[in-house]
Amino acid sequence: MKLGARSINSGQGGSLSKHERIAHSKITRKFKSAGQQLLFSQGKRGEVSDANGVTYTDFVMGYGPVILGHSDDQFSEILSRYLVNGVMMPGYTTFHQEYLERLLGDRPKDRGAYFKTASEAVTAAFRLAAMRTGRLGVVRSGYIGWHDAQIANSLKWHEPLHSPLREKLRYTDAMRGIGETEPAANWVDLRLESLAELLDRHKGLLGCFVFDAYLASFTTPEVLRQAVAMCREAGLLTVFDETKTGGRISPLGYDHDNRLGSDLIVIGKALANGAPLSLLVGDAELLAQAERARLSGTFSKEMIAVYAALATRDILEKPVGDSPDGWAEIGRIGTQVASVFTAAAQDAGVGSLVGARPVLGGGMFELVYHDDTLLGDKERREALLAALTGAGILLLEGHPSFVSLAHRDTDWADLHDRARQAFEEWNTSAGAGRG
Repeated sequence: MKLGARSINSGQGGSLSKHERIAHSKITRKFKSAGQQLLFSQGKRGEVSDANGVTYTDFVMGYGPVILGHSDDQFSEILSRYLVNGVMMPGYTTFHQEYLERLLGDRPKDRGAYFKTASEAVTAAFRLAAMRTGRLGVVRSGYIGWHDAQIANSLKWHEPLHSPLREKLRYTDAMRGIGETEPAANWVDLRLESLAELLDRHKGLLGCFVFDAYLASFTTPEVLRQAVAMCREAGLLTVFDETKTGGRISPLGYDHDNRLGSDLIVIGKALANGAPLSLLVGDAELLAQAERARLSGTFSKEMIAVYAALATRDILEKPVGDSPDGWAEIGRIGTQVASVFTAAAQDAGVGSLVGARPVLGGGMFELVYHDDTLLGDKERREALLAALTGAGILLLEGHPSFVSLAHRDTDWADLHDRARQAFEEWNTSAGAGRG
């Protein structure tokens, strides 16, 4: 299906021109056609088109924020009704209050602080932890944002625990707030013994423990309950970062669903179907420090994202097909997508090398590599991503991919055939089967 995109003089495959003005990071360069970076022009439902009008099934979903689908008609209609109230007031509004009441209805003691990005919310959690404990060091596990202390000297966190690509330190230069008195310690292997060793090694310096909820798929709720308890006993403020999961796998995410008991949770991305919104949620006593800690900015009280979050919740709260609500349906969809990719790999003769699995109930899914040599071969893995793009399928490699409610309309037989074609082409041209 064509989405009616206008062609832009941007070169082969919808790439940026040589006079490009966008200063971007390498994550935007993942999506290429004929070796050129794609420039996207329009999205509709579960698809996007590039500047040349080529259409792709989209499992990137803006890296997770789009949960209903691109340009969803019902979402747009509800959002337009809210917009007549304006987009910026002198302070917070009844709409901000309404959203928190709906989100935190079964957490009556909690408050929420509004931000645009989860990186801001995690930084706010660091500041609250430092004010409470008097310590600036952090223990972190997973990707928790791009601000200095969140990313400096960190790993390739989305790789499997046994991947040889996982433990190479990255972002080692030009990062502030990292040092002997402000350690940023990585809990890498998710073993409680390793966490205990970190707490002991940096005793008296650590004020905050932050865990990326995606990594919960690598362990169990009981291990994480014990980790939270250990850190709290050591005097750390505990934070569960639900940026990818909150509002996607369920309204509040993994920590709430499994009663882990973290002091704070960060929720973001999927709350507002693409509009920038993130929340820091915790008990009233702790969040009462928000004013003293200066946890706010001009656009923290902007209203378009809150309208979008209300519209998104209006839709997701209702039954969809046989599912009791949109979150359950999204989990079903993601599970089916993973099954289709696994079957396509098997039918292409590469099932012993690669497949797919649903993550945390199916709101996300990811490619999995059954061959350790392939797991450590970045070139061959990137070739697979390129083959899938060539077959009109956008997903993430080395990172979980995302589904939307709109993907329930997917032609599953067509998706299987295109994925099989991509696996076959990869097997032939990239030497996928070489040992």
